[in-house]
Amino acid sequence: MHLKVKGPEKILFDDTVFGFMGRALDGDIVCLDHHIDYLSIIKKGDLTLLDEHLKATQTLVLDGDFILMIENNQAVLFR
Repeated sequence: MHLKVKGPEKILFDDTVFGFMGRALDGDIVCLDHHIDYLSIIKKGDLTLLDEHLKATQTLVLDGDFILMIENNQAVLFR
């Protein structure tokens, strides 16, 4: 899936990933390639990017809460 993370002043990440995991309002979530359309709030903290073997490839530190929207295999997090 394509993942874009938009901070208030700049784009923090914009690339293809197999999936990611983070903390939503109601607990930890994992979103993988071809996830159904989804809308949630991702809490301040780590957003871990995953490869096809579900191994962490990179960790982004979110300095505040972000809105997550997944539609048509494209994920966008923004503040």
